[in-house]
Amino acid sequence: MRISTSTIVATLAIPIITASSKSVPFAPSSDPGVYPGGDQNPPSGWSTLPDIDGARIDNSTLRVGSGSATLLHYIDANYNASNIKRAVIQIHGENRDAWNQWIYSDLAAKRAATGGSFDRDEVVVMAPMFLTTLDEGAYPFDPNQDSGNKVTTTIDTGATSSARQGYVQPTGFAASPSPALEGRSFKRRGKYPVPLQKVSTTQVMIWKAIAWGEGAEAYEPVDADGAGSFDALDAAVDFFLDKTRFPQLRNVVVAGFSLGAQLTNRYATFREDTSEDDRIIYWISSPNSFVYLQANRPLPIGSSCRDTYGDYKYGLNGTLPRYVTRSDKQLSTSNLISRYLGRTVYYLVGLRDKSAGLDSCAPNSQGLGHLDKMYYWTEQIVPNLPGSTGVDGQLPDNNLMRYVEDTGHQDWKIITSDPGVETLWLKQWNADGTDANAPQSGGTVAGQTPSSKTIAGISNGARAVGGKGTAMISAALVALLVGLVL
Repeated sequence: MRISTSTIVATLAIPIITASSKSVPFAPSSDPGVYPGGDQNPPSGWSTLPDIDGARIDNSTLRVGSGSATLLHYIDANYNASNIKRAVIQIHGENRDAWNQWIYSDLAAKRAATGGSFDRDEVVVMAPMFLTTLDEGAYPFDPNQDSGNKVTTTIDTGATSSARQGYVQPTGFAASPSPALEGRSFKRRGKYPVPLQKVSTTQVMIWKAIAWGEGAEAYEPVDADGAGSFDALDAAVDFFLDKTRFPQLRNVVVAGFSLGAQLTNRYATFREDTSEDDRIIYWISSPNSFVYLQANRPLPIGSSCRDTYGDYKYGLNGTLPRYVTRSDKQLSTSNLISRYLGRTVYYLVGLRDKSAGLDSCAPNSQGLGHLDKMYYWTEQIVPNLPGSTGVDGQLPDNNLMRYVEDTGHQDWKIITSDPGVETLWLKQWNADGTDANAPQSGGTVAGQTPSSKTIAGISNGARAVGGKGTAMISAALVALLVGLVL
């Protein structure tokens, strides 16, 4: 595959943050996160919400939808709304550690401020908490009502990868798997116990397992009136866009990592209101899948999902979220594509993030690891959508792609990296759309677009994983495979 000259030039020009061998403030060398109980992704959920210096927990300000639901979130403990020029809504992955997302984004904001263009008190960080039914204690509940409450365990982790959950070697393969699969790992499936009765004593939104990542309706509260995670993001975004509350705000960044990035990609696709698109930036890092807007896929489609690979959440077929279907302004596919292309989207992924989600047919047609999935999406899919650039490797002008050196599936490292600081806090900072001055480099820098050979090495095992079936392969990938054979 040929990568456009403009893409290469843009990539090589990325390291605007000057490097230094000295210790850099607010640039952690290891995960600064807090994990109550010591488990980074406890199988029984979170039983408490930790107090974090500089942040406060708010479970009442964000009223969601037309019902009484509220979105719990961490936010700066003290800020003057009249001084705020940028807000970042930092969304966690499957393990739901909103407090850590606030910590990471706060560190990135503090280092960005050392560039001299703004002070930390001119920006604000919000980290929403998409609680699941596991998290009793993290949300208030009635232990008497909960006592003896029957549960169902039919909901599992689906085909969504976790940033930290334990991984196992592939199963179901021959004793000698293909070289492309050796050393690969897939996430261990897990069951989520879902109460059959309502147990929360608040109006805070709670979901069944990972359904929040695709825009699903909340399980609680009872009187949420069908509100889901897209509605929750509407409430958060609109809170900051309110000029009577934040009169100087220029941009709000909706930023998600892993499952949070899946939510952000789908929200950027379906957010109905376009009136403030020039003030919203969508920041998408390391998702396990995208919602594809057309039928083509970069890798073979296995026989087990030949008729369903395009169902939501991986495509536009099947049952779409109520957020979409209840609208009297449902758009055609072509209009959805046009709207998505018109929005400002920044993409990031670690160059070592070859980890995979579950061995599942539909997401495997998009790629086998986070790196190749992002590569295909930004190098082939988005550029070739109707109305886009039409050139492989060339994204629309309002999009950016940043690969992060020496980084795997690590939210803290992506967010606090030089590209993380750049895309969350520096890009389009000034009122005229120009960028803020860059701070000293933290040492984790942007890298070049990976070679087609590297990507092929990740995804060549797709046939073994996906099984037999009709392969819908883009012309660019066909050319790549032919080139490798020759």
